[in-house]
Amino acid sequence: MQVRNLSTISKIYAQALYDTEVDNSVLKFQLSEVLKTVNSSEDLQIVLANSSISGGKKIDIIDEIFKDKIEIHVLNLIKLLIEKNRISELESIYSAFCELDNKSSNKKNVEIISSVNLDDGTKSRIIEKLNKKLNCEILPEWKIDEDIIAGLVFKYDDYVIDTSVLAKLKQLSKQ
Repeated sequence: MQVRNLSTISKIYAQALYDTEVDNSVLKFQLSEVLKTVNSSEDLQIVLANSSISGGKKIDIIDEIFKDKIEIHVLNLIKLLIEKNRISELESIYSAFCELDNKSSNKKNVEIISSVNLDDGTKSRIIEKLNKKLNCEILPEWKIDEDIIAGLVFKYDDYVIDTSVLAKLKQLSKQ
């Protein structure tokens, strides 16, 4: 998970897909698989990004790859993105879709940065405390950044909670 501002367009497309009658976990999985397929094929990325290739040809290629393998709603979304020259928004739409799904199931993506690799017991305690503090189920993404010296940095939604020694040293130097 990367903490970033999702575009309004991505949120609108994600909401439209989310509002279909299809099980959201199926849609989420299929969007993820489409992204993996696109990201793992440099040729497919080149074709989808090439403005000299017609939208119709791109749609034929997408049909050949995904028809009868994914829900019609996901396939139609991809086709629509191609028609509107917005296929580059697919990853952002997936992120927005995941946010909607997590919100409805009371889950929250949290990026947790430490200066060293934490043991499983410490990670469990941190997650337990965050679950209580944020009143939801935490989906952690652990990262290591030696520059913070010690402490932790938490990033979720539009919030950053920085308890690192580096942040405290910067605060002291300002004073």
